[in-house]
Amino acid sequence: MTGLKKARLILAAIAFLALAASCKAGYQKFQGEFDALFDTHAEIIGYSKSHAQFDRHAQVIYDKMKKSSELFDIYYDYDGVANLKTVNESAGIAPVKVDPEVIDLLKKCKELYELTGKTVNVAMGPVLSIWHRYRENGLLDPASAELPDMDKLKAASLLANMDDVIIDEVNQTVFLAKEGMSLDVGAIAKGYAAGNAMKAAVEAGMDSVLFNMGGNIISVGKPMDGVRDRWGVGIQDPSLEVSGISNILDTVFVNNIAIVSSGGYQRFYVVNGKKYNHIIDPETLMPAVKHAAVTVVHEDSCLADALSTALFILDEDEGRALASKAGAEAVWVAHDGTVTYTDGYKAISKEYGGYSGADPK
Repeated sequence: MTGLKKARLILAAIAFLALAASCKAGYQKFQGEFDALFDTHAEIIGYSKSHAQFDRHAQVIYDKMKKSSELFDIYYDYDGVANLKTVNESAGIAPVKVDPEVIDLLKKCKELYELTGKTVNVAMGPVLSIWHRYRENGLLDPASAELPDMDKLKAASLLANMDDVIIDEVNQTVFLAKEGMSLDVGAIAKGYAAGNAMKAAVEAGMDSVLFNMGGNIISVGKPMDGVRDRWGVGIQDPSLEVSGISNILDTVFVNNIAIVSSGGYQRFYVVNGKKYNHIIDPETLMPAVKHAAVTVVHEDSCLADALSTALFILDEDEGRALASKAGAEAVWVAHDGTVTYTDGYKAISKEYGGYSGADPK
């Protein structure tokens, strides 16, 4: 996860007036977008009763995401903000007093570490930073791209102990007990932040919205177009280019739910003709290779984010057991294009269950 000093916000609230006649009485469809937060593009599509109302609600989402993006950043400093970069720089030296949101996130990280059988470990920062450096160098100079030395990765992994992440709720501090430790919350933070932002928007009165934060999608209510009962969300086919015309594997129809996908088809670099993605298996210390992509559906955005990473790393049988334990639905795409899914996923799927957005709840 990276951050920028300034984020660009576009809340043009473009009204699709051609659709206004078909919307439920009093509602119109609007759209806003912003860039740079969490190093990704975000889009808000919602139905509101006025341009001004949509702008207010969209601003709530942006403001919450901006604060979270700065707090969870491990690369950049921000004036007056003690963020995870600050915590990492103080590893083995002293506790850092942080915003309550950082405490809450790290508590959830510890819970998800246990839930996922230690598969999702935000203390893997020393290992992930090595991979990040090699990936960035490989992208800048593909001819010189190489893999990290395994001995260095193993040495770094010795610092990835979640028990050494010490949270003091009374004094609101976080302390990394050993020098050289670092946190990387990329597998969880975006889902956590998006969930909080949507909760704030709902509390502000937003009741019909689809929020897409770089592929982490949250739906609230239903589209107030007078036709559909649920939002239709496309799931990308990992075998096709992002910009392809027919890159949708399936469409699921949902409301009040989060949908998060993990895969190696967007963030990777190539060494000797082989792709190496950014999702690192803590057992092998190498990029996960068991699946082409995994998508998780769950009402908790933070949990869905963590589970999508865990299920991408785990064998399908292990992933199914974890999804069942967590109350999540999931779909796996194998490297040969084979698609498998949970029974609950089929119930909301157009391709595999024949579901339609106009069908009742």
